Formats: sequence, structure tokens, C-alpha cells
Amino acid sequence: MSERMKPILGALVTAYIVFYLSTTYFSGPIRANDAPAGPMMPPWASLAVASVFLILLYDWVNVSVGNPVRSGLIVALSQILLVDGLYVMNGTRGIAAAGASAAVLIVGWTVVGIVYGKLSGGAPAGAAAQTPGAAGGDVGTY
Repeated sequence: MSERMKPILGALVTAYIVFYLSTTYFSGPIRANDAPAGPMMPPWASLAVASVFLILLYDWVNVSVGNPVRSGLIVALSQILLVDGLYVMNGTRGIAAAGASAAVLIVGWTVVGIVYGKLSGGAPAGAAAQTPGAAGGDVGTY
């Protein structure tokens, strides 16, 4: 891990600076003056549209990772960190709601990964992680 510390710290400082500046001076002022008049569509329709984009993202991640369940957990943990974690810390979401959301995301994306894996050849969830060179990379080294 020590050889990764320099790029991790560099990425951390870069992310903080870029996101702080862009939120403070770009997207923050836009959000302050852009209150929606109401929902664009009913909740069931917005979930259907979002699901299409989320599954396309999931498929793209899975092509890179080569393990359907791990890919689902990457998507779930990203959503949890980007939304639930940040919103709890900045006071826009309670801890119980964040915990419930995290549970739904982990269970949901794990089930998506299992189904995707079975429908794409039925390989066990860990099979790709044990095959060096699978999905274009040496994914079994983590």
C-alpha cells in the first residue's frame, strides 16, 4: 500500500480542490437558482428511466471488472458513498435513512449481479476473479 499512498493522496487533494471549487463557483450557484417546478414524470416512470441508465452503467463496469456480483457492489458502494455518506455528513439525510438506503443498494445490486451472471453464462460469482487475464486484466490480484 505504501507505493499507492502518493497517488492516493494526490487524487484526494485533486478531488477536494476540483469538487470544492466547481461546487462553490459553478454548480452551487446554478442549483440555488434552478428549483424545479415539480417532477418531470411520475415516480414509477422515473425509476424505469433511471434503471435503464443504471443497468447500462452496471454493464459497462462489469465489462471492465469481469465479475457480475463485484460489479454490482462497485455500483452500490459508489452510490452509498456519493449520496448516503455525503448527505449524512452535510445534514441532508438522517443516519437511519442512509442505513436503509445502503441496505437496499447492497442487496439490490448483489441480486442484479447474480441474475446478470446467471444469464450471461452461469459462471459462479467468483469465477472471473480467479482467472488471471479475465476481462482484459489481471483481476485476480486483489
